Amino acid sequence: MSLPRSFFLDLIEKDFSEFQAYLEKASDEEIKDLLEELHPADIADIVEELDETKRTRLMALLSTELAADVLPLVEEHRQGEVMESIAEDKLPEIIDEMDSDDVADLLEELPEEEAQEILESLPEEESAPMRQLLSYPEDTAGGLMQSELIRVSPESTLAEAAQAIREQSEEVEDVQNIYVVDSRGVLQGSLPIQRLILEDPQKKVSEVMEKKFFSIQPEVDQEQVAEMFSKYDILSLPVVDASGLLLGRILVDDVVDVIKEEASEDIYRLAGTGLEEHVTDPALTSLRMRFPWLLFNLLTSILAAMVVGLFQETLEKKVLLAVFMPIVAGMGGNAGTQSLAVITRGIALGEVTFKNAKKILLKELLAGTLNGVLLGLIMAGVAYWYASDMVLGLVLGLALIANLFVAAFSGTAIPLLLKWAKVDPALASGVIVTTATDVAGFFSFLGLATLLMAWLL
Repeated sequence: MSLPRSFFLDLIEKDFSEFQAYLEKASDEEIKDLLEELHPADIADIVEELDETKRTRLMALLSTELAADVLPLVEEHRQGEVMESIAEDKLPEIIDEMDSDDVADLLEELPEEEAQEILESLPEEESAPMRQLLSYPEDTAGGLMQSELIRVSPESTLAEAAQAIREQSEEVEDVQNIYVVDSRGVLQGSLPIQRLILEDPQKKVSEVMEKKFFSIQPEVDQEQVAEMFSKYDILSLPVVDASGLLLGRILVDDVVDVIKEEASEDIYRLAGTGLEEHVTDPALTSLRMRFPWLLFNLLTSILAAMVVGLFQETLEKKVLLAVFMPIVAGMGGNAGTQSLAVITRGIALGEVTFKNAKKILLKELLAGTLNGVLLGLIMAGVAYWYASDMVLGLVLGLALIANLFVAAFSGTAIPLLLKWAKVDPALASGVIVTTATDVAGFFSFLGLATLLMAWLL
């Protein structure tokens, strides 16, 4: 009696070692039955965690069709090692079952020699589209597109278009639109499946096709592709060359991966870690990716320390200033990070542009100043209660107002300046903003304290 799928999913999630123990004891037939019950995404998760021996055994037990569904769902940085666990004679069969865009992504993870061997093992009519896709950078529309699609002539009837879908159903999946091309292959319009079903089968495609359509060229960056899908709420997008020749299509599931990738990229860059770092990487790999940014951060911290050094005499005269000094810098850093996060996200979503930058900057400055006033009043009261020194409270309050103004300005202006310089706003914004607020916080607090030293108790 076979156990339910939910049992294995719970076992995988709660204690993977127990699941591995099950795999060691189970027969090939039992494992095959289990694999047929699991979703390809669940199998991909299992494959990533297994050691080489168990992975090789499991991949050998997958049917060609199921393996073709599983491979694209494996994390990119693990795809190479998973492919190495597949028998050489089985790999071309699996690739033959996959969509061209998924194959291109897999081959990019392999050494060039191995990728060429696989391409040479495929028939010319299948390897040619792969080579074309591989010629485009992976972070462009050309790198996202797949060559499998349904083309029809404007003079075809809807019945003939429906027949074309049936004839190519094994090669072309997820058909949302049929693409209408002329005799040269130039895109003329699109025919949504819904319209194909609802209209008279004897009508010509040219009568019912959508002549206003969106398309994109292969060189366009994947972020712009994602923006088009989001803005216009589309499920597929044709890719054409400069002359309008239809090259392929991009599906919404690939764009979801792009959004996830771009979001992860921004998070990594804001944190100053490597874009390819993963939680399972060895410690030395993490060291190599993180150290350069930490070194840069150290150098900027030295700059902030030098500012403090300018006011050494002030600190010697009023040691109590050292108690409140980190508050001013810390609050500025937090406020700057808030502005930075909002602006960077706005830039990524296309909500922040150079046209509305001035308005957004003024709004952030107003919000930062108001926050500074409120927090300054609170901390002035705290300082007076703690040290019975009204002037110290005034210094602390004014310094907070000044630093939150700087935080709002730097958190807004720096990502915009980086965008203007054609540098990813997430790349170095965090370190620069933190440095700006540290320097401004220390300078404003200690500078005011120096000016008002005669009145400090």
